Amino acid sequence: MSGTGKFIALCKELESAVKTRYGSTSHGESAYVFLSRKAEFKPYTKELDLIREVRNLIQHKDVEVKGKEAIYVDEVLMDALREIIRLVQHPETVGDVCTRDLVTADLSTPVKKVMDRMLDSSFSHIPVLDGQGKLLGIFSENTIFTRVAKEGMGALAETDCVRDFAPYLDIRDHVRDSFEFIAEGVATEQAVEQFKHRDKQGRRLAMLVVTKHGDPSEPVVGVLTPYDVLE
Repeated sequence: MSGTGKFIALCKELESAVKTRYGSTSHGESAYVFLSRKAEFKPYTKELDLIREVRNLIQHKDVEVKGKEAIYVDEVLMDALREIIRLVQHPETVGDVCTRDLVTADLSTPVKKVMDRMLDSSFSHIPVLDGQGKLLGIFSENTIFTRVAKEGMGALAETDCVRDFAPYLDIRDHVRDSFEFIAEGVATEQAVEQFKHRDKQGRRLAMLVVTKHGDPSEPVVGVLTPYDVLE
């Protein structure tokens, strides 16, 4: 098979993969335009554009001169096309993109140490784990504000540990933010959609807590935030 023949065969494989995964694209747009609008494929926008243009040129123009192909498709572009096909056929999962090197605390961790970790890492939400790595709650700036609002400034002490904030760690009780569990095998695009919506109380989804099967009783294997998957 000629170089352009191999390229066109890969294009057809991609178009078939898109149809299998997503069904028909809206408004009859090409598979390449359709993919370039999806967050998962934003890093491949340039490649998709180029692949579409080359594909259209080969498909709709006579690219032979004196019986020989006048266009050469380099392996660099073919490899990019193969990579995009792989991503369509085997979607990126939450487990692929979540943060696994976690900044965490336990109930005995001094609050001063937790705050230092927040400043050093720029993380605004710190998972609080038990001895088995299971989630007990989330410590955040709002955890401190909520305790002060309910108990007064006098409730704070230099020697406070996370345990002293236990009533305000429950992920269901945070005022502004919500938190959900998700399985590491879930497609990243599903997580992206979850981050776009607020819950019934109008709270934004601040973090997805990743476990093997999305079960809150399982050890935490990672976390995912909007900054990890949204532009």
